[in-house]
Amino acid sequence: MVGSWSAKSMVLTNKANPQETLDLITDSGATFTLDVQASGRYLAILTGFGQSASESGLLSVDGDLVILQRQLPSTDVQISTWSRNGEDVILEGDTDFDFNLDGTPEEADIRIVLTPR
Repeated sequence: MVGSWSAKSMVLTNKANPQETLDLITDSGATFTLDVQASGRYLAILTGFGQSASESGLLSVDGDLVILQRQLPSTDVQISTWSRNGEDVILEGDTDFDFNLDGTPEEADIRIVLTPR
């Protein structure tokens, strides 16, 4: 995982309604980058919808799990499974997203395909 990555796709699927999906990269024109240092420190930046958000913390790999221990802007732990497809890395896990734009995020699955920059 050490290196600089860009998302080819970032697909969100509503857990309550699996027919409802959105690819933030191809459907909405968002960008997502992930930079991982050899020390395990990471910086992730998501830009889209006229805004930009970043987070940083520590990334570790344990078997088929990637563990992101976010430190900024707030503390949190996110665990995803990872796999490789050629040079690409695929992360899959849980997240929340406001599919119907009512101000309340719904539970979602996320699948991010990262390619080396």
